Amino acid sequence: MQKKLEESVQQISQNREEIIDKLIQFSATDLLLFWGTNADLAKRQELLWSPVLKWVGQTLANEYKITHSLDVPGQDEKAGDKLRQFMESLDDKQLAALFAAALLMRSVLLACALVKGKISAKEAYNAALVEELWQAEHWGVDEEAQSRRDDILKELSAIEAFLKN
Repeated sequence: MQKKLEESVQQISQNREEIIDKLIQFSATDLLLFWGTNADLAKRQELLWSPVLKWVGQTLANEYKITHSLDVPGQDEKAGDKLRQFMESLDDKQLAALFAAALLMRSVLLACALVKGKISAKEAYNAALVEELWQAEHWGVDEEAQSRRDDILKELSAIEAFLKN
């Protein structure tokens, strides 16, 4: 993973605008915007997601709207501009890490917090997979799904280590 990240830094430097555009588009359907309807799951999401959303809101001077349905919540028109400014302030290494983490977690917002050191790889993992982990507790662990989750944690840990080097 380390080598893959190092190689992606060069691709990022050559395609920064395109990568940032894709991340902004992806952020419209960010995982953290779609909350569960089950009360127990929603409490866990509140515990794990609200601090990230609060930090993002303060950092980007924008509050993201959430939903408990499948409808994509409309965001302030300036949300994309503020997210763009944030990403443009990152160096190529940070942007490469953000891109890799966002794809892994289905969340640009979690990836922003990870890149800036506001959450650890383990915290990002728990937040990104909160619903899967909750389901595994209630209905049992599927070995294939657990193996995939283990791989995600390893990759997020590698991203965290990459950022520290």
